[in-house]
Amino acid sequence: MSVSIIQRLCLFTMTLLVPLLVSAVSAPQIYGEMDADRFQEITRSTYNLQDFAEHYRATLEISAEDEVFRPGIIRIYNKQDGAELLQVRSDELVLNTDPKTGKVKANVHELPYGEQSVLIYDDFNFDGIKDLALMDGQFSCYHGPSYQVFLGTAEGFRRSEAFTELAQNYCGFFDYNAQTRRVSTMAKSGCCSHWFTTYRIDSGEPVIEVETAIDASGVAGLPRETRWREADGKRVSTTRTLWDPAEEIQTLLAFRLAPSGKRIILFRWGDHSPVYYVAVDNNNEVGLVYPEAEPQAFDYDGVRQVLSFVRGDTTYRIVGDKRGKPNNMEVVIRGKTTELKLLAGPIEGSLKQVGQALQDAR
Repeated sequence: MSVSIIQRLCLFTMTLLVPLLVSAVSAPQIYGEMDADRFQEITRSTYNLQDFAEHYRATLEISAEDEVFRPGIIRIYNKQDGAELLQVRSDELVLNTDPKTGKVKANVHELPYGEQSVLIYDDFNFDGIKDLALMDGQFSCYHGPSYQVFLGTAEGFRRSEAFTELAQNYCGFFDYNAQTRRVSTMAKSGCCSHWFTTYRIDSGEPVIEVETAIDASGVAGLPRETRWREADGKRVSTTRTLWDPAEEIQTLLAFRLAPSGKRIILFRWGDHSPVYYVAVDNNNEVGLVYPEAEPQAFDYDGVRQVLSFVRGDTTYRIVGDKRGKPNNMEVVIRGKTTELKLLAGPIEGSLKQVGQALQDAR
């Protein structure tokens, strides 16, 4: 059977295309940035990573320089045919090896500021297929580790822009919980401002569920929490002050009210600092803080052992015995007095300690 010119041209074209297609399929996907020319000039060492998967293996080619952060390349291979699948390059990788085997550690995930390995292999989106995160430098907050994230599929790995963003723009790698099926991130600014975000998984990708900001530079130095969530297509927020003081707090007086168990606490942050009053419920939420601003001030009667303050049209009094031990509280609203009894139990401090602290702060 004769072959036409057109058929010969088709066969010739296919002969040229097949090697190109094979080459395209076998070429690894390359991510990350590095000074490739310099990397070729320096002395390098190649390490195997700890076994992390049945079908894949990894190597780390990294500078032999004795530095914390070094240029390097992470490579992922298919164990069956040896094909290189993924390659992530960076000018700032880390070398953490197992002293027993000499292999580079994998699946180390100590949040928020502990050790995090160059490779993390786990099911991040809870679909039953393990996913892969490869360190691409130190781009997260405060020069922390950042990652490229690849979701596992039936065909291999697919880079996820959404998960990669979570591993780039916050403090280290994200946290994930298979029981709650939630992913969470943390970011901070200085000592006093933190942001926490919780994500649900929708179609395999993270979607913001709740955002929480905690600012510890608010009234009385207590953390103020603001939470945002979606409700009926709208973004709504709630704000509350939390009783979560630092260790350096000095408790001057603390007791509980009956029958709720609400805690009344008078405290200061250190010698000669202002005195604050807080009412704290059983969820550690602060319902009342005093003083909130100038010129609010306490009135302490050392003879009668009575501490009082006024907020709006309400007067609050703590009434004690001669030793300064509180007996009860009184709340006066427009001339009407309501007595609040104390819950049986230990009482910390005394009104006399409060009085002395008020004098120290003058």
